[in-house]
Amino acid sequence: MRRGRHRPPRQRTPGAAPAHTTWTAPDADHTPDADRAWRDLNAVSLLTLFGPAADRHLATSITSQFADKAGALVFACLLHLAGASNGARFWWRFTAGADHHVAEYCLFLEHAHCGEYDDADHWRAQLLHHHFEPTLPCNDRATAPLLIRELIGDVHPHITRPHHPELGDVPLPQPPLVEQLRHLTSLL
Repeated sequence: MRRGRHRPPRQRTPGAAPAHTTWTAPDADHTPDADRAWRDLNAVSLLTLFGPAADRHLATSITSQFADKAGALVFACLLHLAGASNGARFWWRFTAGADHHVAEYCLFLEHAHCGEYDDADHWRAQLLHHHFEPTLPCNDRATAPLLIRELIGDVHPHITRPHHPELGDVPLPQPPLVEQLRHLTSLL
Protein backbone atom coordinates (compact mmCIF):
# COMPACT_ATOMS: atom_id res chain seq x y z
CA MET A 1 0.00 0.00 0.00
CA ARG A 2 1.21 3.45 -0.88
CA ARG A 3 1.18 6.03 1.91
CA GLY A 4 2.32 9.60 2.34
CA ARG A 5 1.83 12.69 0.21
CA HIS A 6 -0.25 12.48 -2.90
CA ARG A 7 0.01 14.44 -6.08
CA PRO A 8 -1.61 17.89 -5.95
CA PRO A 9 -5.10 18.41 -7.33
CA ARG A 10 -5.10 18.95 -11.07
CA GLN A 11 -6.48 22.07 -12.64
CA ARG A 12 -8.66 21.74 -15.72
CA THR A 13 -7.80 23.91 -18.65
CA PRO A 14 -10.45 26.65 -18.87
CA GLY A 15 -12.99 25.72 -21.51
CA ALA A 16 -11.91 22.08 -21.58
CA ALA A 17 -14.56 19.45 -21.01
CA PRO A 18 -14.13 17.37 -17.86
CA ALA A 19 -12.90 13.81 -18.36
CA HIS A 20 -16.26 12.52 -17.13
CA THR A 21 -19.43 14.20 -15.98
CA THR A 22 -20.95 11.60 -13.67
CA TRP A 23 -19.87 10.62 -10.18
CA THR A 24 -18.17 7.33 -9.50
CA ALA A 25 -20.83 5.18 -7.88
CA PRO A 26 -19.71 3.01 -4.95
CA ASP A 27 -21.16 -0.11 -6.53
CA ALA A 28 -19.89 -3.52 -5.53
CA ASP A 29 -18.54 -4.45 -8.97
CA HIS A 30 -15.37 -2.42 -9.29
CA THR A 31 -13.06 0.14 -7.73
CA PRO A 32 -12.52 3.27 -9.83
CA ASP A 33 -9.17 3.76 -11.48
CA ALA A 34 -6.76 6.06 -9.64
CA ASP A 35 -7.15 9.04 -11.96
CA ARG A 36 -10.94 8.98 -11.96
CA ALA A 37 -11.04 8.62 -8.16
CA TRP A 38 -8.63 11.56 -7.87
CA ARG A 39 -10.71 13.79 -10.16
CA ASP A 40 -13.91 12.90 -8.27
CA LEU A 41 -12.25 13.56 -4.91
CA ASN A 42 -11.11 16.98 -6.10
CA ALA A 43 -14.61 17.75 -7.42
CA VAL A 44 -16.28 16.72 -4.13
CA SER A 45 -13.77 18.82 -2.20
CA LEU A 46 -14.33 21.88 -4.37
CA LEU A 47 -18.11 21.56 -4.25
CA THR A 48 -17.90 21.22 -0.46
CA LEU A 49 -15.82 24.41 -0.17
CA PHE A 50 -18.24 26.26 -2.42
CA GLY A 51 -21.29 25.01 -0.52
CA PRO A 52 -23.68 27.72 0.63
CA ALA A 53 -22.68 27.53 4.29
CA ALA A 54 -19.10 26.19 4.15
CA ASP A 55 -17.61 29.22 5.91
CA ARG A 56 -20.25 29.12 8.67
CA HIS A 57 -19.69 25.39 9.19
CA LEU A 58 -15.94 25.91 9.47
CA ALA A 59 -16.46 28.78 11.94
CA THR A 60 -18.85 26.67 14.02
CA SER A 61 -16.37 23.81 14.04
CA ILE A 62 -13.62 26.08 15.34
CA THR A 63 -15.75 27.70 18.06
CA SER A 64 -17.26 24.37 19.15
CA GLN A 65 -13.84 22.76 19.61
CA PHE A 66 -14.33 20.75 16.36
CA ALA A 67 -17.67 19.20 17.31
CA ASP A 68 -19.36 20.25 14.05
CA LYS A 69 -19.10 17.41 11.53
CA ALA A 70 -20.02 19.61 8.55
CA GLY A 71 -17.21 22.02 9.50
CA ALA A 72 -14.77 19.13 9.88
CA LEU A 73 -15.70 17.98 6.37
CA VAL A 74 -15.05 21.48 5.00
CA PHE A 75 -11.67 21.54 6.76
CA ALA A 76 -10.75 18.06 5.46
CA CYS A 77 -11.59 19.06 1.89
CA LEU A 78 -9.59 22.26 2.25
CA LEU A 79 -6.61 20.26 3.56
CA HIS A 80 -6.90 17.83 0.64
CA LEU A 81 -6.88 20.61 -1.94
CA ALA A 82 -3.95 22.28 -0.14
CA GLY A 83 -1.92 19.08 -0.49
CA ALA A 84 -2.11 18.00 3.16
CA SER A 85 -3.47 14.52 2.47
CA ASN A 86 -2.65 12.98 5.86
CA GLY A 87 -4.51 15.76 7.64
CA ALA A 88 -7.43 15.41 5.23
CA ARG A 89 -7.62 11.68 5.97
CA PHE A 90 -7.63 12.35 9.71
CA TRP A 91 -10.56 14.77 9.48
CA TRP A 92 -12.48 12.64 6.96
CA ARG A 93 -12.19 9.69 9.35
CA PHE A 94 -13.31 11.88 12.24
CA THR A 95 -16.31 13.05 10.23
CA ALA A 96 -17.13 9.58 8.87
CA GLY A 97 -17.10 8.37 12.48
CA ALA A 98 -19.91 10.87 13.08
CA ASP A 99 -21.83 9.17 10.26
CA HIS A 100 -21.24 11.80 7.56
CA HIS A 101 -21.68 9.96 4.26
CA VAL A 102 -19.83 12.48 2.07
CA ALA A 103 -16.75 11.95 4.27
CA GLU A 104 -17.14 8.20 3.73
CA TYR A 105 -17.30 8.85 -0.02
CA CYS A 106 -14.14 10.98 0.18
CA LEU A 107 -12.35 8.15 1.99
CA PHE A 108 -13.57 5.62 -0.59
CA LEU A 109 -12.20 7.79 -3.41
CA GLU A 110 -8.96 8.65 -1.63
CA HIS A 111 -8.13 5.02 -0.84
CA ALA A 112 -9.05 3.96 -4.40
CA HIS A 113 -6.72 6.65 -5.74
CA CYS A 114 -3.89 5.35 -3.58
CA GLY A 115 -4.44 1.72 -4.57
CA GLU A 116 -5.47 0.83 -1.02
CA TYR A 117 -8.23 -1.49 -2.17
CA ASP A 118 -9.05 -3.14 1.17
CA ASP A 119 -9.60 0.29 2.73
CA ALA A 120 -11.57 1.46 -0.31
CA ASP A 121 -13.74 -1.66 -0.03
CA HIS A 122 -14.41 -0.93 3.65
CA TRP A 123 -15.72 2.55 2.82
CA ARG A 124 -17.61 1.20 -0.21
CA ALA A 125 -19.41 -1.24 2.14
CA GLN A 126 -20.34 1.65 4.43
CA LEU A 127 -21.70 3.64 1.49
CA LEU A 128 -23.69 0.67 0.18
CA HIS A 129 -25.09 0.07 3.67
CA HIS A 130 -26.33 3.68 3.71
CA HIS A 131 -27.61 3.46 0.11
CA PHE A 132 -25.36 6.41 -0.75
CA GLU A 133 -25.94 8.04 -4.13
CA PRO A 134 -23.29 10.72 -4.83
CA THR A 135 -25.61 12.94 -6.84
CA LEU A 136 -27.87 13.64 -3.86
CA PRO A 137 -25.42 15.32 -1.45
CA CYS A 138 -22.78 16.31 -4.02
CA ASN A 139 -25.11 17.70 -6.71
CA ASP A 140 -24.14 17.76 -10.37
CA ARG A 141 -20.52 16.72 -10.83
CA ALA A 142 -20.08 18.98 -13.86
CA THR A 143 -20.67 22.09 -11.70
CA ALA A 144 -17.43 21.73 -9.71
CA PRO A 145 -15.45 24.99 -9.95
CA LEU A 146 -11.88 25.17 -11.17
CA LEU A 147 -9.03 25.20 -8.68
CA ILE A 148 -6.44 27.95 -8.75
CA ARG A 149 -3.37 26.35 -7.18
CA GLU A 150 -1.70 29.65 -6.30
CA LEU A 151 -4.61 30.65 -4.05
CA ILE A 152 -4.99 27.43 -2.09
CA GLY A 153 -1.49 27.74 -0.59
CA ASP A 154 -2.61 30.85 1.28
CA VAL A 155 -4.50 28.68 3.77
CA HIS A 156 -1.40 27.08 5.35
CA PRO A 157 -0.52 30.01 7.68
CA HIS A 158 -3.97 29.64 9.28
CA ILE A 159 -3.50 25.97 10.22
CA THR A 160 -1.60 24.84 13.31
CA ARG A 161 -0.27 21.33 13.74
CA PRO A 162 0.07 20.55 17.45
CA HIS A 163 1.55 17.20 18.32
CA HIS A 164 -0.69 14.67 20.07
CA PRO A 165 1.21 11.84 21.86
CA GLU A 166 -1.00 9.12 20.32
CA LEU A 167 -2.17 10.68 17.05
CA GLY A 168 0.94 12.57 15.96
CA ASP A 169 0.60 15.99 14.37
CA VAL A 170 -3.05 16.98 14.07
CA PRO A 171 -3.88 19.95 11.81
CA LEU A 172 -6.27 22.42 13.42
CA PRO A 173 -7.93 25.39 11.75
CA GLN A 174 -7.47 28.81 13.29
CA PRO A 175 -10.21 31.51 13.19
CA PRO A 176 -8.55 33.53 10.36
CA LEU A 177 -9.00 30.47 8.11
CA VAL A 178 -12.72 31.24 7.87
CA GLU A 179 -12.02 34.61 6.26
CA GLN A 180 -9.37 33.03 4.04
CA LEU A 181 -11.96 30.49 2.84
CA ARG A 182 -14.40 33.32 2.08
CA HIS A 183 -11.70 35.11 0.15
CA LEU A 184 -10.70 31.99 -1.76
CA THR A 185 -14.24 31.15 -2.78
CA SER A 186 -14.99 34.72 -3.82
CA LEU A 187 -12.12 34.67 -6.32
CA LEU A 188 -13.10 31.53 -8.19
